[in-house]
Amino acid sequence: MILSVSRRTDIPAFYSDWFFNRLKEGFVYVRNPMNIHQVSKIVLSPEVIDCIVFWSKNPKPMLQRLDELKDYMYYFQFTINAYDKFFEVGVPKKEGIINTFRELSSKIGAKRVIWRYDPILLTSQMDVDYHIHYFEEIAKRLKGYTNTCVISFVDLYKKTQNNLKDTEAREPSTEEMFELSSKMYLIANKYGITIQTCAEEIALETIGIKHGKCIDNVLIEDLIGAKLVVSKDSNQRQECGCVQSIDIGEYNTCTHGCKYCYANFRDGVVRKNRMSHDPHSPLLIGQLSEMDKVSDRKLFSFIKLPEPFKTGDIVKLKNPEEYKKSCDYHGYGINLYKILSIDGQSVRLVGVEKGVPITELMPVAIDGIEDRWVYYDPIIAASIVFPGDEVPSHSTDYSYYMNAFERCFDERKNTFKDLIIKAHLVYVHEVQHFLQKRFYKDNLKINDSKL
Repeated sequence: MILSVSRRTDIPAFYSDWFFNRLKEGFVYVRNPMNIHQVSKIVLSPEVIDCIVFWSKNPKPMLQRLDELKDYMYYFQFTINAYDKFFEVGVPKKEGIINTFRELSSKIGAKRVIWRYDPILLTSQMDVDYHIHYFEEIAKRLKGYTNTCVISFVDLYKKTQNNLKDTEAREPSTEEMFELSSKMYLIANKYGITIQTCAEEIALETIGIKHGKCIDNVLIEDLIGAKLVVSKDSNQRQECGCVQSIDIGEYNTCTHGCKYCYANFRDGVVRKNRMSHDPHSPLLIGQLSEMDKVSDRKLFSFIKLPEPFKTGDIVKLKNPEEYKKSCDYHGYGINLYKILSIDGQSVRLVGVEKGVPITELMPVAIDGIEDRWVYYDPIIAASIVFPGDEVPSHSTDYSYYMNAFERCFDERKNTFKDLIIKAHLVYVHEVQHFLQKRFYKDNLKINDSKL
C-alpha cells in the first residue's frame, strides 16, 4: 500500500511525535470522515507499505528523526507559496521554510522533495505579475534542491468560499492560467525544475506542462526499483491522477490557518481538536469510545513480483559489460538477452559464450525505454503459390512491439495491447508467457541490428 501523511492535515508540522509513536507501535487507527464511529486499524509494517507520501508546509520537526524512517521509502510534497500572513496565518517565514526545504533535500535527495506552488489565487494586489515575480524568487533559491514543481489553481468550493468570504480572492481566468503557466514554465526550466499540474482540467501540454500525479506510481517505482500494480484512486476527483493510497489524517486539525484550505471548516473545531490530541493515542484526535467500531483494514503491497524466468525469455543483466554478445562487434552493449537454457543456477544466453549465474538476470520493464529494441515478428502462414505466380514477400516490422500490438487483435477484436494492460503485465517476459499461453508462441525478438 501507499500511505498518505496527509492530504487532510499537516502531520509532519504538528503531529510528527504522534506519527513516530505510531510507527513504533506498528499500527494506527483512522476514523472514516463520513462515519466517525467507523474506525479502521492500519498496520504500519514495512512489509506492506511500499512508500509513504508526506504533505507539509513545514516538516522541520521531522528533520532530526529521519533515521527512524530507514525501513521505509518516502518522499515529500512540500508547499511553499508566495502568500503573506493574511492568507497563511500560521505558516513560518519564507526564509526559514526555504532553509528547511534545502536541508531536507540535502538529506534525502532532490528527487524526493517536490515543491508545491498551490493553490494559485488572485487578488487586486496578488495579480499575475506578483505570482511570476515571487515564483522566480522561490525557484532560484530551490535550484538544485528539487526536480519537480506542482502547480494548481484555486477552486472555490463551498468550504473554501466560506474561508475566503472576507477576502477578494478569486479564481484565475483561463487566459490568466495560460499566462501564468507559460511564464512559470520558462522560469522553472531556467532553474532545472519540471512543472506539472495537480488535478487540473485545463490542458497545458502545448506549453510544456503535463498533468501530474502527487501520489505517483512512476516516481515510486523509480525510488523502490520495482513495478507496482496499482489503480487510479477512485476516491479523488476525476481530474486527479493520483493512484490508490490510504490517508491517516483527519480534517479540521491543521493550525496553519490558511484561508484557502479545503481541509479546515471551522476554526473553533480546529482548536478543540488540537486540545484533544494525545501523541500516545492510536487515533490522531482523542481516544476510542464505546460507540466506535474498529475493523482491520485489508492491506497488501502493490509491488509486482516478476514471474519466474524460463527458456526463451527476454531479460537484462545486472552487469552486461561482463557478458558481451558475439554479434556486438562495436561494443554498443544493448542490455537485452534471450535465455537459451537454464541448468540449476546457471543460464546460457543466446549469443553469449560463457555461462551466466541466474542471480545476474533481471526482468525488463515495459516502459518504452528498457524494452525499446524488442519487436514483434509473427510467423505468417504460407500462401498457396501456383506455377507462374509471384512468391509473396515477408517484410519484418522492427517497430516497438507495444506499438505493433495496437494493430494486432484476438478473436474478440481486443488489441494485444489492451489484453496486456488488462492482465496487469509489467515485464517483457510476462508478455511472452501470456502470448505463449493464449497463442502458443510469443514471437518477440531483440533487434540486434542496433548493435
